[in-house]
Amino acid sequence: MFAYLKGVLVEVESQYKIIVEVQGVGYSITVPTSLIGRLPARGNEVKIHTYFSVRQDGVELYGFLSREDKLMFEKLISVTGIGPKAAISILSALTSTQLALAIATGDIKTLSTAPGVGKKTAQRIVLELKEKIEKEAKDETGYAIELPEERSAEAEAVQALMALGYQSSEARQAVNLVKDQGQDTSELVRLALKALDKR
Repeated sequence: MFAYLKGVLVEVESQYKIIVEVQGVGYSITVPTSLIGRLPARGNEVKIHTYFSVRQDGVELYGFLSREDKLMFEKLISVTGIGPKAAISILSALTSTQLALAIATGDIKTLSTAPGVGKKTAQRIVLELKEKIEKEAKDETGYAIELPEERSAEAEAVQALMALGYQSSEARQAVNLVKDQGQDTSELVRLALKALDKR
């Protein structure tokens, strides 16, 4: 229904709720707690990528600062037993980059650090999303990316970036730019995202 809302940040109601005014209408939006600290000061303009949820228990608007976070939220709520509120809780504990990497590598331990996510839920997330993420991690021709068998940090960083929606060419280019600066996958992804943001 809404791809995003662009308006004035009126209020931070709680760690999960903000109000954004767009042309005289105030929208109450549920957000990950990690988003609150990245918002501009009240009275300033903000762009929130939104997901409109209609369920038996009511209607709610969920918001994110980046399209990548919104896409990860949509992936999470597609998992059996995970609703919007649980997905928001997970994204409050782990960034979309950390989630994509944990799912792609089957890192149950990292996934289990999110509130309400036990070992079984973490395994279900990997089971139901790993294939989706790997399917997205393909180049424009639709052929699977050839990653080194040893699953190097560089290869995993490229796959994590592609799981976040970046094309294979730009993901590879960004990782190549920073490969000498980072030692592990998480560090490479963080540095590559910074490089991509500067484009």
